[in-house]
Amino acid sequence: MSFDASDIRELGLWALPLAQRAGAVIMDIYKTSPEVRFKADRSPVTDADVACEHIILEALSRLATDIPVVAEEALSCGAVPKMRDRFFLVDPVDGTKEFIRANGEFTVNIAMIENHAPVFGLVYAPAFSDCYVTLGHERAVRLKLVPDHNPAPRTAHEFAPISGERPHSRGFTAIVSRSNQTPEAERFLRRIGDPPCARMGSSLKFGVVARGDADVYPRFAPTSEWDIAAGHALVNAAGGCVLTEAGDPLGYGKVDRHFANPSFVAWRRRDVAEAMRAAE
Repeated sequence: MSFDASDIRELGLWALPLAQRAGAVIMDIYKTSPEVRFKADRSPVTDADVACEHIILEALSRLATDIPVVAEEALSCGAVPKMRDRFFLVDPVDGTKEFIRANGEFTVNIAMIENHAPVFGLVYAPAFSDCYVTLGHERAVRLKLVPDHNPAPRTAHEFAPISGERPHSRGFTAIVSRSNQTPEAERFLRRIGDPPCARMGSSLKFGVVARGDADVYPRFAPTSEWDIAAGHALVNAAGGCVLTEAGDPLGYGKVDRHFANPSFVAWRRRDVAEAMRAAE
């Protein structure tokens, strides 16, 4: 099966029970104090990363055999697919450090890239039964999604649209990484007025921006494409944007850089990004 722009809603609906199954396996392992191992780059990995990725890759292979999948754990073992203009990015457990700390701030990330841009994203926090998914290029929703080993297909979910709308009661607010804050990000925040900051792990930060509870998320520590693509798609669909430090759109498919991202800033609204950059 192949996807084009009109299939994004169907892809999102198809991905929800997959996320539930993956989340159920993650939560089973989460409750057992899993063994922590380290990859060649010294980043941590647990059985949850491996088991969840296996479930997602198997499902994607049945859904779309012609679309390559770049997945974190497979890539760390040397499995680099033949790239095309359209491909999936999978991070089975984003926020492994938070998983190990048992604070619940970890997510399952599934994204689809088309011509270097994210066109679909699902960000699922199984510990909180909290899910964000794009159902179109300009439609992002949030829903309660309980982990389930045997979810019913095509369940009627209650979708809450998110559009980056900011509550009038709060001022300009930032959200930053719980585990990877850097001096560069601190300097950026000072340049834009040193706003109050919340801290959070994983791609949940993109969800906070997309739903309008933070205006900006600066990231000046290393990330890989699978870490952020799903959240990027979510922010885009909610009316925001993700830009490099220079103000350019962040692109995907950087094989020559081993899928590493430059520093970036996620903004709740495109006009907010333009106004803040003009004021710097």
